[in-house]
Parts: sequence; structure tokens; C-alpha cells
Amino acid sequence: MGVYVLSNVVREGLSNENLSFKRLDELRTLATHAQSDLSVRALVLDLNIERVDPNNMGSWPMGIEHRAVKGSHGPGPIVEQRLVKSLRDFLKPTIALIGPSLCDFGIDIAAACDIRIAREDSTITDTRVATGRTAASGIAYLLPRLVGLSQAMRISLLGETLTANEALRIHFLHQVIGTENFEQETAEFVERVAKMPTRAWELHKMQVLPQLDQDFDTAMIHSLGLRQTHVIKDRLEGIKAWRERREPEFKGE
Repeated sequence: MGVYVLSNVVREGLSNENLSFKRLDELRTLATHAQSDLSVRALVLDLNIERVDPNNMGSWPMGIEHRAVKGSHGPGPIVEQRLVKSLRDFLKPTIALIGPSLCDFGIDIAAACDIRIAREDSTITDTRVATGRTAASGIAYLLPRLVGLSQAMRISLLGETLTANEALRIHFLHQVIGTENFEQETAEFVERVAKMPTRAWELHKMQVLPQLDQDFDTAMIHSLGLRQTHVIKDRLEGIKAWRERREPEFKGE
């Protein structure tokens, strides 16, 4: 991964070398535990997935093997769905760092994260529909909300390969960084995010994500309810630092 990783940031990688149902379930478990770990301020996923072969990803995790139906239709993407849901449920900052390639289910993982940053030589391709498969692990919900219906259909149905700059243009990516500076600049970005008042970040996600499916008046009530029942201790540090003309030292509380 290069450079350094802060002690309060969980950083994990997913690539063709370790892509398996077991690894996906490990990431799901990690996200679940990190959410309740007060020392964790952010989750970073390094993604470099050139191809995904669902028939060559090993056995399913223990406890859900009975849900893997047999026959030519094949099992549904239950393992994949569980990981995507765990990332959506992870309320602290989630950052996807995209390597040279991102395809198929890797796109779903990135789409479930708050921030997506790619190298300038990265390419993004969804081959599932174009090769006669279904994309049923969250992308049909997530992608139209990120890039709009037209671009989401273009990516999913046509299987076009997007350059990093094109993915940035349609707002799938937040930033594209030169390959030579990618590690250094992303490490600095992660450090900045981890030092933010991440409890406030959590509360914002608790509003935004559910309210995607609410009408305006319901959303206002929902926001007020969260505001009245959740405390952000870092708010006091933010006010104090402003008054003292210094950089705040947030604790993520």
C-alpha cells in the first residue's frame, strides 16, 4: 500500500489475487467490528479487480451454505450483498482507492463507499449484463443515485470501459490523481479525513442515506429526531478551536 497508514484507520485490499467468497465475508466482518470500535475513525479499501469469476471464488462462508442453490441458474449473490450492506451500514468515513482496474462487483463495493478516488490510468468496466449475467448485488440501487439513470444504464447495459477522467466527469469518482503521486496524496487525504469530527460525519450519513427514499416532510422530521437524540462531543472542540484561532483536535466522539 505504500507510504503509511494511520493507527486509527482500517485499510484493507481486494484484488484478483485474494478475491474469494471467504475474503468478501472477512471484509464484511471487519466492517461490522470496526463500526463499534471507538478507536477506528475511517475504513479504506484498496480495490484493483480486473475480472470477477463467480464460479471460481471458493466455497461460501459457514452458516449460509444452505442458501447456495444448486443447478444451472447458480446461487444468488448473497455473500456479495452482505458485504455491500455492511459498507452501507458503516457510518464512519469509507474511502475506496481504485487501482489500475475495477470491474463488476468491485464497482458495487466502490459505489457503497462515501468517497472514491482513482489513479489517472484506472479503468472501470461492468461486464455482467453484457455477458448474460445479472448485477444483483446492490449496483442497480446505488449507481443511479450516484450518476443518474442515463449514465447508470450506460455503464450497466453496454459494458463500456470508462477511463478515470470519464468516471470523474459523470461524478462516479470524486478525484483522479496522477499515478506517481497516488500513494502520497491519498495517504494525506485519508489522514485529513481521519482527523475530522467523524461523529458528525456519521450523523450526516444517518440522515442522507435513509432520506433518499423519504419525502421532504418526513426527511425533516427524521433529521430533527437524529439531532435531538445524538450528541456530537467534538462540537465543543470545534467552537473552542475557532475561538482560540487554532487547529481543532477532534476525537471522533
